[in-house]
Amino acid sequence: MKEYTNGEITVFWDPKKCIHSAECLRSQPGVFDIHRSPWINMDGATSEEIMAAIDRCPSGALSYRRDEELERQIDQEDRPSVEIKVVRDGPLLVRGRCALVGEGGESKAEDGPFALCRCGRSDRKPFCDGSHAG
Repeated sequence: MKEYTNGEITVFWDPKKCIHSAECLRSQPGVFDIHRSPWINMDGATSEEIMAAIDRCPSGALSYRRDEELERQIDQEDRPSVEIKVVRDGPLLVRGRCALVGEGGESKAEDGPFALCRCGRSDRKPFCDGSHAG
């Protein structure tokens, strides 16, 4: 197993697994070049472009690991901090890092998941108690 890094990701190449389909060469010729040594140039494209090329490897000979800083950055950019899902004839399902604050400023809940009443029948408002089913 050989390793190559650019400080954001580490690329692993297992020559024993390689079936020489050349998906990597076609998708990122500035990174993957069998006529160069080393054959992987980590400065030839962005980390995202390199990861996309590696994702096309059919044999698994190429793989990668994101470093912790890039992982945190991707988490913050690509994932919503709160997700609210509307359930047909049901509650609002809340997931993620958030705070539910009552009218008087008191904390009702922190960090989902929790279900909020939409029908107004719940005895545990603002939370759903399943009364909508009746």
